[in-house]
Order: sequence, then structure tokens, then C-alpha cells
Amino acid sequence: MNCFYCGAVLAPGTFFCPECGRRVSDDGLPAQGAGLYADPLAFEPPPAEDAVDRAQDLVDETASLQLTQPASRPFLLVSTTGQRFEVTGRSLLGRNPAPAPGVSYESILVVVDPGKTISKSHAELLVVADELLVLDLESGNGTVVETPGRPPVRCVPGMPQPVSRGSRLVLGRQAIDIE
Repeated sequence: MNCFYCGAVLAPGTFFCPECGRRVSDDGLPAQGAGLYADPLAFEPPPAEDAVDRAQDLVDETASLQLTQPASRPFLLVSTTGQRFEVTGRSLLGRNPAPAPGVSYESILVVVDPGKTISKSHAELLVVADELLVLDLESGNGTVVETPGRPPVRCVPGMPQPVSRGSRLVLGRQAIDIE
């Protein structure tokens, strides 16, 4: 079996890809919905009644990811409102982010959004080795990754989505450029 993300060979029962460090499901297969031909833009959000409980469970999924090596340089995020954030580890991003009980972050990133199109706790950002991953936390307006030369990708809540330098995160009516 091969890693869905990087193609590395996976041993049965593998939880994280030894090559790229991404999580695979508990049975050693890519997480549900991570099929080779899955269309992330066709995602239908689940009913909102369980969103908070599921979002808290999803945040805990990333707690077990370890940095295999420090990033060569931090990721700089620049919002359309002019805010600048430096991300080097695990961060919570939102309009008024509040970590779930028992969950800790290296930084809490408060994005100015007068129109309230960004959820209070909208997304989690995680730097693993030299890669930035974004996890949508069941946000109301979703998270879209725009990479030049590629079609936009709507993040599936709770599923890590790689974001390369030069890309843009679209959160509601706000955008954040990744440098």
C-alpha cells in the first residue's frame, strides 16, 4: 500500500507515513474521503448539531504529530487586513479563537473580521517538518486553499490539507497569503 499524499510504501498498520509524516487512518489506510479521485470541492458539510464535539475531537487528532525536524524558516501569514503572523508549530486561527479544554497551542492567531465571516475557532495550522498543514474546524464558511496554477481546494473539516508558500487561504471574506 502507498501513501495517498506522497506515494511512499506503507507497512500494514502504519499510522503516519514515514516519508511525509501525514496521518493515515487507524487501520493503516488513508483517512476516509482521501480517495485518489475524491473531489474536495464537492464536500457536503455534516449537520451542525455535532459540529463543536467533532471539531474538538478533530483538533486532538493532530496532537500526536511530532516535528521530525524544525522548519528551516517560519511560515509568514499576511491577511488582507494587513495583519502579519509567524507560524512555527501548532496554532489556532479564528475571529475569537478559544482552545478546547486540555488542548494547547503554540500560538493563538486572532484575525480581524468586522463582517464576522470567519468562525471564532476557524482552523488549526500545523507545521510538520517544513510543511504547513491547515485543518478546517467545522467552520461556518469553510476554508479554501488557492495555489497559483492549480484549482482551489476546499478543505474537508478535520483532514490536513497542505499549504505551500505562495498560496492563499480563503476564510469567509478574508484571505491570508502564505509566505
